[in-house]
Amino acid sequence: MMRENKTTYTQYINSHIKSQFEKYNKSVIYGQNIIAGSRISGLGAGLENIKGTLALNTTNSENSLMGMGFGLSLSGIPSLFLMKQHDFALLGLDQLVNTNNVLRQGRLKSPFLVLMVVVDSGFEGPQATLSSLDEFASLSKAPVHFLSTKESIDEGFKQSQEPGLHFLAIGQANMKKSVKESENAVVHFPGVILYPNSSNKNSTFTVALVFYGVDIEIGLQVQNSLITHGIFADLFVICQLSRSIISQSFVSELVTYSKIVVIDTGKSEIHYSTELALSMLHSERAVKVFTRIPTAVWSEVSEDAPEFDVAEIVGYILSGEN
Repeated sequence: MMRENKTTYTQYINSHIKSQFEKYNKSVIYGQNIIAGSRISGLGAGLENIKGTLALNTTNSENSLMGMGFGLSLSGIPSLFLMKQHDFALLGLDQLVNTNNVLRQGRLKSPFLVLMVVVDSGFEGPQATLSSLDEFASLSKAPVHFLSTKESIDEGFKQSQEPGLHFLAIGQANMKKSVKESENAVVHFPGVILYPNSSNKNSTFTVALVFYGVDIEIGLQVQNSLITHGIFADLFVICQLSRSIISQSFVSELVTYSKIVVIDTGKSEIHYSTELALSMLHSERAVKVFTRIPTAVWSEVSEDAPEFDVAEIVGYILSGEN
């Protein structure tokens, strides 16, 4: 079962940044107000004290800043672009798509990390609610790492030590919360972390919950609610957006469960999660996908809550519906 660490998401991610960049003789960390003011709510705390690292505040010129990261990587200098909002990355898409397409076949000599805050706390307005990580993974052909648990943060930074472009995404709603972790968690497949239910082996009806997103709270609530009904669900947390995650071995394991429920809190209209569900159509298992549904509310100031809830997901699992 999941538990809360005393460390917050912000503190834990900040410690990972420091730990990784302390290993380099020369590196650069940059972004708007990363060493001034709130330092992006603490994500940038103390970065200027890392030996061998140049930490600097920059102007709001995301297209140029993305290009700078690629230039540093070409020169063998690791870098991190720390972004206050995922929305701002839209201004750098030309670099992320076209420049990366030219350079990604072995020409990038060091890691270029883009750490983005997905504004999911609600009531921020339509220009601060982007959650389209599927599109970024598809357009750039670069991995997107969800920083949704302690284990996914560990795995995301581990993978981001490789040369090339890496996106890391943290939900704003989680930043000041305690990190969720589990002693039973295991990297079950590349890009997939399994959080097993300890009672699962004693149940004749088993459920696989597969979660895509930056905040796994709804997945945990479904898992806990099912226990009260005597149903034990294993939670598979996707920690990297990539087509390679949809492996035959992963699909083969999922179809051993009585029901498979895929939960995706991203606001893309085309989802990797849907592709995973489609890959299981050959099986006789019940597969259901819960994704966000675009409405007029998305263009208004609102709570930005998913169009589905725990009760709906649990109700489907308890029903005989396929």
